[in-house]
Amino acid sequence: MKRIFTLVVCLIGMLNTNAQIDQCPGGTDLNAIPKFPGVPTLTSGANTALKQGATYRYDNAVTSPYNMYAIVTIEKLDKAELIGIDERDLNDVDKDNRFQPQIKPDKATLNSNRNGYVQFSMKFYNTATNLPANITGLKFTHYDMDGHTSGSNGWFRETSAVTGQTSTLVSLTPVSQILNLGTFTESSTPWVKFNGATVEHDAVSSDPEVAMVAMYGATSSVTFRMGYDFKYAGTNETSPTFRQYAAKFGCFNFPLGGMLPVKIGYFGVAGKANNTAVANWTTEEEINHDYFELQRSFTTSDFKTVAMIMGPKSTSGSSNNYEYTDKSAELAGKAIVYYRLKQVDKNGTVTYSTIRNVRFNADVATDIQVSPNPFVEKINLKFMSEESGVAEMRIMNVSGQKLFSKQTNIVKGYNSLQADGLNKLSTGVYIVQLLMNGNVISTQKIVKN
Repeated sequence: MKRIFTLVVCLIGMLNTNAQIDQCPGGTDLNAIPKFPGVPTLTSGANTALKQGATYRYDNAVTSPYNMYAIVTIEKLDKAELIGIDERDLNDVDKDNRFQPQIKPDKATLNSNRNGYVQFSMKFYNTATNLPANITGLKFTHYDMDGHTSGSNGWFRETSAVTGQTSTLVSLTPVSQILNLGTFTESSTPWVKFNGATVEHDAVSSDPEVAMVAMYGATSSVTFRMGYDFKYAGTNETSPTFRQYAAKFGCFNFPLGGMLPVKIGYFGVAGKANNTAVANWTTEEEINHDYFELQRSFTTSDFKTVAMIMGPKSTSGSSNNYEYTDKSAELAGKAIVYYRLKQVDKNGTVTYSTIRNVRFNADVATDIQVSPNPFVEKINLKFMSEESGVAEMRIMNVSGQKLFSKQTNIVKGYNSLQADGLNKLSTGVYIVQLLMNGNVISTQKIVKN
C-alpha cells in the first residue's frame, strides 16, 4: 500500500466503527476548519526546501472566526527523505484541502532492521497580529497505522509519535491492532510512540483499530512524527519512490477574546541621568484597545502602576508609538528597576507584557529583546541605546565558542539588528550577546529549532 498515514485534528466522539472520526460535529463552521489548498510558500530560503529546518506557510488556512495562517516546519529527518511537502489533488476538493507530504525511507532497498521518521510541527497564527492563534481543544488522530508481514517473521509497519499531548487513546471496540510503546525521552522531550499493525487495511483506511488519538489543551501547535519500522527476516523490501501521507487539522475551540487586542512591536526601558527612566514601546496592531498602565517594581513582584496612558484616537488596527518618563523620587539610589505594561481592552480584558529592567549603575543602560526564540533561520535584536556608537552582535555555543559576529553603527534611541543564515546551526541552545563600544551589555540564551 502506498498511502500510509492519514492524520486528523478534529473534535472526535467515541473511537468506534460507528463514529466518523475524520469529521467535525454537526453545525461546525466550515471556515473554522483549516484547509491547505494550493502550494505552500517556502519561507526559509530556497536551499532549505524539503530539508531539516525548512518552513512553509499556508495563507488563509482558517477564515472564521478570524483569519489564520499556518506554518509547517520540518524539524527533523531520521533515516527518511521528504520528496514533496504537499501533493495536490485537484480531482478531490477534500483531499486537496489536506496537508499531504510525500515521504520515503532513505534506502532504495531495505535489507536489515531499520526504522525512520520525519518530524513536523504545525502552528497556527492570527493573521492580524502575527501572534500564535488563541485556540484550545486540539485533537490529533493518526489513521491507517497498518503494514504487512515480510519473510517468515518480519514486517513493514507504520509508526507514530507525539509530544505535548494531555492524553492519548486507541480503540476499544473494535479492539485496537496498534501497540502503545509508552513514553520515551529524547533531548529532555517526552514522547509517546505507537507501532502500527502488521496487516493491511484497504486504501487510506479510517478503521478505528488502526487509529490513535492525541488530545491537547490550550495550544496553537502540534508536533508529530510520521515513521516506519522494518524488521528484516530474510526478505529484502524494495522501497517505493515515495509514500503518501495526509493530515487534517480543525474543529478548534475559540475562547472568548480570541482576538488579541494589541501586538507589541517593541517595549524597552532606558536609564538617563539622575535616576530617570524612559519607557518606549510601539504597537504593530491595535484592536479594541483602551489604555495602557506602566507598572514598576523593585523586586520583579508587587508591581504598582506609575502612569496610565490612554490609547490614541485612531482607527482600530493602526500602529502607534508611546513614551513615558519616570522621574519619581523613589528611583533615587536604586541600582535596578523593573517595568511592565498592563494592556486593557475596551471589554476590560487585561494582558501583561514581558518584564523589562533598567540598570542605573551601568555605563550604558539598555535592554535587548530577541525574537523569534526559538528560531530557525534568523533572529532580530531590538534595543534602546542612550548613546550612538558601534554595536556588535555575537552568537556563541554554550562552550563560549563564537559562531557568528556582526558589527554595525547604532544611533541614540531605538535600534534593530538582524542575524541571517542561521539555519546551518544545529538544533540546541546558544548564547547571544550585545556589545556596545566593546563592552558586553546583555547576554541571553536562545534556542535553535
